[in-house]
Order: sequence, then structure tokens, then C-alpha cells
Amino acid sequence: MSADNLEQWLENLPLDEPVEIDGETVFLKIRGQGAELGVLLVLSYTDALLADALRNGFQSALDFDAGLAIDGEDLILTQWLPYVGAWPEAAEALENILNQAAMWRAAMAYSGPARSDATTRHEDRVRKIFSGEMR
Repeated sequence: MSADNLEQWLENLPLDEPVEIDGETVFLKIRGQGAELGVLLVLSYTDALLADALRNGFQSALDFDAGLAIDGEDLILTQWLPYVGAWPEAAEALENILNQAAMWRAAMAYSGPARSDATTRHEDRVRKIFSGEMR
């Protein structure tokens, strides 16, 4: 797809509602001084999926600008884009977040070696903070 066709296609995407791009459900919610770009990772996540996501979240944060969010029972990957007001302005970030979502899916499917007790305690603490059990 040429750059002009890509920009026109992006311009026709609806704002503030989910759309499907490359098999992923994404959204661009326009706010006051920018936009929130997001990808739905998991519908109705389980505790095990959330634990896998949290384990991978810190490593992913080193390479990407998007982070995890919980919306009701859904786990999403989201990024704030300052001064963005339309899909064409989010094109580069969209490509990055789709790549990050693919990495997340692969990492969450991985069941590697067991964690040390210290690592498990730290992860449990982070899970409790995210779930609102700790403040």
C-alpha cells in the first residue's frame, strides 16, 4: 500500500471506537491534548493471564512506550500520544503497538522456568497493587 493510500485509509477509520487492523482490535480515543492508542490483548482475562502479563510488562517497558491497562474484565495495551488528533498522526505508534502486541501474545504463551521465591514475592506485590488490594 502506498503512503498516500495508507494515509487515506487511516483517515477513514472511526475515532473513539474499536476497529480491527491486522486481526487486532485497536482504538484511538481523542482527548484534550492528545489521544490514547490501545490494543485489546485479552477479553475477560484470568488471574494466570494477568500474572503472565505482569511478568512480561516490566521487560517490555524497556523497549516500548505502551503499557498495560485493565478495562473492566479486559486487558489492554495502551499508549498516550500527545497532540495527536487523528489516525494518520498515529501511524508510526500504531505500527509499534501492533508489534508490541504480537510480542506480548508470544510472551504470555511462554511457560518458562519457575521464578525464584524473591521474584515471586515481588510479582505478588505488584499484582496486589494493580488489583487494588494494596495502596
